[in-house]
Order: sequence, then C-alpha cells, then structure tokens
Amino acid sequence: MFSSPTIAAPCLIRSPVANFSTDLIVDYFRAPKCEQCSGNRGIELQLQRGQAIFAAADGVVSFRGEVNRTKYLVILTANNRRITYGKISVSNVRAGDRVFAGQKIAESGESLYFGIREVVDGVAQYRDPMVYLATNSKSAKRAVLISDDLTSDWSGFVGIKNPLNSQC
Repeated sequence: MFSSPTIAAPCLIRSPVANFSTDLIVDYFRAPKCEQCSGNRGIELQLQRGQAIFAAADGVVSFRGEVNRTKYLVILTANNRRITYGKISVSNVRAGDRVFAGQKIAESGESLYFGIREVVDGVAQYRDPMVYLATNSKSAKRAVLISDDLTSDWSGFVGIKNPLNSQC
C-alpha cells in the first residue's frame, strides 16, 4: 500500500478588515532578497480612516507602539507567528493582552499594512499574507467555517474562542 507524503498546510487566518477583497490591496507582498533589502514584507490595504481592524488569529499582543511615527500592533500566535498591523490610528489593546480571532483590536488610518513573519529553523521569515487568508482563492477550494460569534462555547478547545485559529 502506498501513501502520499504529508504536506503541512499553512493555517488559515481571518481577514483583518470586514468585506476584504483583493480590490483593497494597493501594494502586494514582495519578498526582500535580504533582511535589509527593499521589498514589501506584507500587503497594503487602502481603507477609510477609522475602519475597524480585527485580530486575524488568537494570540497575545507582543508590541504596541510607534516606529518612525507609524503606529503598529504585533500579535504573537501559539505557533510563534507574528502578525503585524501597521498604520493604525487607534488601538483597543495593549502589549500583553490576549486577543481572539475576529476581535476588534484597532482602527485604521487611510491604509493598513498587514504582514506575517514566522520562525523557520531559527530564522525569521516574512510570508505572503494572501497564502494564509481564508478568503484567498487558493484556499477557497477548502470548506472553512469561521464563526463570528466570539461568545460561543467551543467545548474541547480550552481558552480558544475559535478552534480554526488554534493552529496558527
């Protein structure tokens, strides 16, 4: 009997904004050739100022602050992924706060930077967020049920409000 090799699929995350579509993207991911090289380490979305920003996965806020006068939030997930939200105007959470997928964490400026960084073999690597978004056409072939109800009792998933994101 033959078996096919197991390939680990990336986790699926929630969109950081309501009504996400690729029409909102004004700058796509471009992997830098080196750590200091140019590129775009995430995607940039054109939004209306004050639009709600939601946690893409369960995790803990590891950073909230400014870098070069730009406000950022970073959420560290259970699998050591760092999800970065940049160019926010107002934050609803602080460093150390536990957040859940779908929870409002901030409000946007006129755009939003959204990036994912993960550690592979001890090296931090930037990843294309489109690969992880449940709304991505590559992922659309899979049936994915994501609850918007953050009050649901997810029996068997201690401390996790949305079991889909427990793998992130």
